[in-house]
Order: sequence, then structure tokens, then C-alpha cells
Amino acid sequence: MVSECQSSASGDGSSLRSERVAALLQQLAEEYEAARRGLARASCDYSRRALVEAHLCAVTAYQAELGQLLGEAQAQALIKVRLEEVDRRLAAEEGGGATAPGWA
Repeated sequence: MVSECQSSASGDGSSLRSERVAALLQQLAEEYEAARRGLARASCDYSRRALVEAHLCAVTAYQAELGQLLGEAQAQALIKVRLEEVDRRLAAEEGGGATAPGWA
């Protein structure tokens, strides 16, 4: 993988931006998945709730950065696709009967 310094030196800003977008989408998906898994095991335990909230705050931060890089509409479209992929994978792991929250 090309480092940010190498990409900048070559003058290929679009490549660097694409790499950043891909990294943000991956991080967002990982945080979302962690939050979903935390909710699946949720109880009245305050520390578990705080952990889920922390994951969701990270999702929000990545979403905001993607919005700045791509514009809100494009960011939302990419995020929706990525989170639907996570939801489908988690549903399959849970036996296929689980429905994804917020996606109809």
C-alpha cells in the first residue's frame, strides 16, 4: 500500500482521497458492527451501553468526515451500502432470521 507521503509526492491527490474514503468506510463499518454486536448482547449494564455509545460516536465522526470529503449525498449513499453489507453479514451469522435495524 502506498503511504500518504508517497501519494502526496506523486501529486495524485485523487488517489490519496480515494484511499482515505476507503479507510473511513472500513472504519465506519467496523465501529457500526461493534455497536450492533454490543446491542445484541445488551443488558442494563451501564459499561456495555457506554461502549455501544462510543462506537456510535465514532460512526458519526467518520460519517462527518466522509461528508466533507465527498458531499453529504454521496457520503450517505456509500455509507448506506456499506452498512447494509454489514447488516446482511451479521444476519447470516445469526441464522438469517435477524432484521437489520433501520433498513427496510
